[in-house]
Amino acid sequence: MAGLIKHQGEKGRANENSVQVLLAKVLPPSVRVASGEIIDSDGSASAQMDTLVLSNTSQPVLFAQTDEKIFPVESVLLCIEVKTTLTQEEVSDIAKKVRRHRKLKGSTGTDPVFAVFAHKAGSSPRTVAKWFFELDPADRPAFFLVNDAAIFGIVDETAPSGYQVVMPFAPKAGEAEKYAFGDPATSDVHYWKPVAAPAGDQVRIDHGASMLLFIRAVLRALSEQEHAQIEWLESYLNKVRSQRVKFGKDAEPVLESSPPN
Repeated sequence: MAGLIKHQGEKGRANENSVQVLLAKVLPPSVRVASGEIIDSDGSASAQMDTLVLSNTSQPVLFAQTDEKIFPVESVLLCIEVKTTLTQEEVSDIAKKVRRHRKLKGSTGTDPVFAVFAHKAGSSPRTVAKWFFELDPADRPAFFLVNDAAIFGIVDETAPSGYQVVMPFAPKAGEAEKYAFGDPATSDVHYWKPVAAPAGDQVRIDHGASMLLFIRAVLRALSEQEHAQIEWLESYLNKVRSQRVKFGKDAEPVLESSPPN
């Protein structure tokens, strides 16, 4: 739908709405989706957030009826920054919003999780991963998805950099694992993305696998705040083996085959 809209403001709103519609289909009834600003009792406020996941059960949303759509931090479980095209400047802006977000302090002792959903990558997958790796660890979103390139990143305390960034891929029957740039098999740019250099080897990316990783991260964030169950999705993911490109902060991308984690 956003591809048919030429006005950038309207296209941005369409992209934000599409993420809210997606979440509304997978989230439990204990939460709801909205947009607006988050405030705390000390007077701090977040930037305008595109998508907020709010508790329907734990705290009342006292200020939601105002035109400004202001929500107390105690009622917010997850906030998602939505980007139409993710550029290096946009990633820098995300880091600023994460810093502002960290200043919010609620009385419950649990802070909302900050995530990012971008519809389109403004550069190659390896470069996009580099932008996030170069952020100060405290300024990184808890997880992110760049949908058109199937790039998923998440905080991972076991990783050397504290962050894991992957790009799932899935060859069709009879296809090789990767093809050289310019090979006729890679003519559909919506499914083939470069592993390292833009003119290097290409893989057929798996949009479905990356979306499942994003949805699992959303549900995990809510589960940790006792607002969702994740076990049902884990049972499906455990039965699916996924090939993926794994990006590192100071290492060449590698192709590996393992269950999503």
